Amino acid sequence: MPKLKPFFALFTFLVVGLLLLITSQFFTSMKHLDEVINDRGPSSEILRVALLLEGPTYDQGWNSSAMESITEMQKRFGFSLEIANNIKADQITNVAQKYAANDYDLILGHGVIFSEPFTSVARKYPRTRFVSFNGEAPHSNQTTIRYDMKPAGQLVGMLAAKMSRTGKVGYILVDKPPEMAQAEGFRAGVKKASPNAEIVVGKVSDFNDIENAVQKTREMIAHGVDVIYTTGDSFNLAVITEAQRSKVYTIGYIADQRYIAPDYVLASLVQDVRQCYRIIFEQYMADRLPSGKVVYGLAEGVNHFSPFGPMVPPEVRADIERELQHFISSRGSFGG
Repeated sequence: MPKLKPFFALFTFLVVGLLLLITSQFFTSMKHLDEVINDRGPSSEILRVALLLEGPTYDQGWNSSAMESITEMQKRFGFSLEIANNIKADQITNVAQKYAANDYDLILGHGVIFSEPFTSVARKYPRTRFVSFNGEAPHSNQTTIRYDMKPAGQLVGMLAAKMSRTGKVGYILVDKPPEMAQAEGFRAGVKKASPNAEIVVGKVSDFNDIENAVQKTREMIAHGVDVIYTTGDSFNLAVITEAQRSKVYTIGYIADQRYIAPDYVLASLVQDVRQCYRIIFEQYMADRLPSGKVVYGLAEGVNHFSPFGPMVPPEVRADIERELQHFISSRGSFGG
């Protein structure tokens, strides 16, 4: 048998070594995840909390707001915290069950996608409290937080219509049932402010559908739309940037997104995730967190406008503020 040349032998050795290292790191990582879930820590008396996220923690929107909010609550209440992000739909039940089986006290799923899997797990683990958003909560150890989005959508629709010069406004949203209440409110607000305005709605498949959201933006602009409201977790940045190129106004969502395009973002409808988590934890720690569906909205300060951009005239700001105060005064707190 011919001898291997020295270079080929060295190359083979390095490749095999690298593969072994990668494999070792993979199993070490998986082992670490199990250890994190299974480790009770130095004291079993410490409240154990897990936050589950569908997307990344750096999206500058829905997921990053959750991470920042719960970190703030951890400093305040001193609980043990684990954050699991980028969880696929078919992984949620298994991940939730692992945390519950290892005596986590509170498991929060930051989105509607967690509701159904939590329902399938909650009955088996009555000592664990499960909290999700915009879904169902049939068990006594479940809570689902719902945002009262129709009034908020109406405020945005009024702002869009009042700031449109062409009389054509756009709304890019995810085609899922929880999003429809805000869309209904948006239409009502536009018609209240400008009965003859045209409303162009662009629907995309999910909150991470950046490509289609940008395509909808381009189609709207080509149609003459000059104000666009965008309500996606991951695609807002791309939509606002694309609209700015054509000098088209946008209205941001979830976080104050004026920083993306200061001259073209009129304002943002903020879903104040921090305020939402403050209410959740204050009620949970006082053993007063309701089971079932809980509604938060304008009255609780969970929904509110960011500061307006300088292009929004004082009279428009005053109109929006009057409508906001009307909604707050006409609705009791916590869904009352």
